[in-house]
Amino acid sequence: MQLDQLLELITTFFYSISQLFLIGKSNNVGFDHSPTPKLIDSDIYSNLFTYAHLIDISYCISSISGIKEPFECDLACESRFPNVTLVYQWYYDDSVTGYIATTYSNIFNYNDTNSAGGSEKKKKTIIVSLRGTRSIFDSYTDIKVDMTSYSNLNIHLPKCGTHCKVHQGFYDYYLHTLLNIHRILDKELVDASEDYELLIVGHSMGGSVALLLALHYLDLGFDKLTVITMGQPLVGNKEFVNWVDLVMGSYNPPIHNSFSRKYFRVVHKDDIVATIPNSDGLLNQYSQFDNQIYLNCSSSTSMPSPKQVVDCVFGDNSKCIKRDFQGIRLIDYMSKDYFRSHNTYFRRLGMCGMKIK
Repeated sequence: MQLDQLLELITTFFYSISQLFLIGKSNNVGFDHSPTPKLIDSDIYSNLFTYAHLIDISYCISSISGIKEPFECDLACESRFPNVTLVYQWYYDDSVTGYIATTYSNIFNYNDTNSAGGSEKKKKTIIVSLRGTRSIFDSYTDIKVDMTSYSNLNIHLPKCGTHCKVHQGFYDYYLHTLLNIHRILDKELVDASEDYELLIVGHSMGGSVALLLALHYLDLGFDKLTVITMGQPLVGNKEFVNWVDLVMGSYNPPIHNSFSRKYFRVVHKDDIVATIPNSDGLLNQYSQFDNQIYLNCSSSTSMPSPKQVVDCVFGDNSKCIKRDFQGIRLIDYMSKDYFRSHNTYFRRLGMCGMKIK
């Protein structure tokens, strides 16, 4: 299935390996915030498996196949999500691919009364799921270091500031995606009235675009919002990252059934993609978010235990992803499976049902 997808993943993998020594060196400098990582809420832990499944479904969309209505795919969509309805799906060789779906089912086990039924209108969950390109020719565009200025709408959020910068390629993909889906997504949000959740999820480069989309809709005033990214690369400079952490509530503890912390950046141990692009001198300095749910397990573990899924509190916590690339040596590279680490988030992502040993 989908040879182009495998080619893209392999290309990204080899680029990532070429960055190992640079990242190991750069991570040895700077002030260290290294509290002991905290266990996360059991309901959030359980929901992460559901989020990963919703992300994985986006990999079933290609130029020749996709999700069938109402919500059928090769990843047991109809049995796992029987009350989810496909709204829209799209595929681009040279941009982000994904889908929009809705449900009135309480698939995340929230304790709101409306989800259980009754005379009041049920809560509507609007799901946007994104993944990156499959094109081998776009891999360099995805991961090169060029930055561009970032300016938010400044309607419901404070202004990011004149020094905020983001990755040029990710920003271009975000604009392309927004242009493609905004009329459909806006209609679903308006129809939802006050009782809704906007859930935006994404893997790899799709996670970077998911974050930028979430910031756009949060600025429009849709604050009942959750964004979950897995294996997301770095997106912007320190000014941008600090602003995102502020408006997304990254400094609040992750609490189930709450929008106080809207952004969950899930990072697997040894996932080098979560540490790139590498900074380019003084002009393009990328920064980690102070928002990291860390999977402290091997690349062979697709079902981490609750003790292996922790909140790192700070992005530069040396007990989390930062530790994985300190003092990298050739023997360290040979002993780790970086390719699999990037595609193992509560399941094997990206194959749409294809069995891989």
